Amino acid sequence: MAIGIWVAVSVDSTWAQTQPDRKPPTQVEGDARAGKVLFNQHCVTCHGLKGRGDGLQIAGATVADLSSPATQRKLNVDLLTTIHEGRPGRVMPSWEYRLSKEQTRDVLAYIRTLRRK
Repeated sequence: MAIGIWVAVSVDSTWAQTQPDRKPPTQVEGDARAGKVLFNQHCVTCHGLKGRGDGLQIAGATVADLSSPATQRKLNVDLLTTIHEGRPGRVMPSWEYRLSKEQTRDVLAYIRTLRRK
């Protein structure tokens, strides 16, 4: 019989540490409605209205399709880390100083609603 422990951590360097169980969590903490508002304010320019990476085209930039199965399979911790730290060397900025921890979770909750059906 396996026993698991869930530990809530804040947005910091421990976010990058992953759990041995690589299954994506089934529940996302955060408010998807608030996340949609934040997404429309900050993310839609590059990721597009439906998160498909079809927003503003930046020369030579590849923007993630947030609705793709590949993105949707990623662990919450990995997506939260990307939002928080950005993608160094790419056009994805860090939102560490612009979004609170709660807002970051709200954006992730909204991103999880974008999965293609």
